[in-house]
Amino acid sequence: MFSKTSIGELAKLLSEPYKHLELGQVNDHAVYVIRFIGEFPFHRHIQDELYLVLDGEVKLEFINLPTITLKKDESTVVRAYTTHKCYAENALVLLIKPKEMFAPHED
Repeated sequence: MFSKTSIGELAKLLSEPYKHLELGQVNDHAVYVIRFIGEFPFHRHIQDELYLVLDGEVKLEFINLPTITLKKDESTVVRAYTTHKCYAENALVLLIKPKEMFAPHED
């Protein structure tokens, strides 16, 4: 059965910074909508993740790499094992990553 989901409606449900809501799944990956507000501390993952800014602006800071700023409709892939942190005043971001990366054992 096919269904549709509104990113705008999901965004209205994001009441906390960095809380994620799943938009959908494709094979072993999930697509999340996340509200970035403030700073998320340095961390890294064992798999790649894609950031797509839907609204606002996000700064990604890396260890030993230049900081990049993503504006609305811009994206980047953060490669596995790349230590990074995020900062935004208030941005809506679509994040694509393997489903297990948000599993409870990785919190």
